[in-house]
Amino acid sequence: MQESEHCIEQAARSDDPLERLVASRILEFPSVWTRWENEHAALMRTVAEQRRPSNQVAALKTTCFSLIHRKALFEHLRDQHVRGQTRRQLLQYFHRTCGYSHAAIAEHENYLRSACSYLCSGQVGGAVIRDGVFEYPMQRYEELYAEYFMLFCKGCLGEDEETADSRALLPYLRYQLAEQRLAVMAMPRMTPSTFRDAKLRQPTGDTVNLRVDALRSQLDGSITH
Repeated sequence: MQESEHCIEQAARSDDPLERLVASRILEFPSVWTRWENEHAALMRTVAEQRRPSNQVAALKTTCFSLIHRKALFEHLRDQHVRGQTRRQLLQYFHRTCGYSHAAIAEHENYLRSACSYLCSGQVGGAVIRDGVFEYPMQRYEELYAEYFMLFCKGCLGEDEETADSRALLPYLRYQLAEQRLAVMAMPRMTPSTFRDAKLRQPTGDTVNLRVDALRSQLDGSITH
């Protein structure tokens, strides 16, 4: 968790606008931070409970796969610029028991927590476990899953020719995903890139006063009162 908290602090100052946005939104509100912290701690506990280092690596890889899946819907809506009725249909498809507004808010919050945990898990894999598998090989799985999810979403809406074509491609993409997942799980330890670690640890003028410490003080105060 210490490494994850450090990762969030540095991501909030990152040159990458998406990393900066996700980290800032998590840090912005104590209630959001608390929910993310509890969920992420449970994920990291599952990894830490494994006795053998190889099992810890396998558990962290599995966690990353799960987080990629969890954040996929919001990323699809955002990246494919899904709007209007199609957006409503997709949210209704994945959130069958709640209304559109509630589903949209829930999906956005789920994305923020999942994206933040995925960022931190990758950092733990690269900086703590020192395994480069959590860089490009895992990113490749993420790319394949985004492609698969895009076609899945097209296939679950409507009955036209384009929908049928999307459904026809799904078995092939599922096979690609399964192959990449097996490859990532079986890969021996790789030397990680030093670029991201150095970038995340680059000192800034605000490094002394960590936002996480301030947030903890705010939470402690609210509990006391």
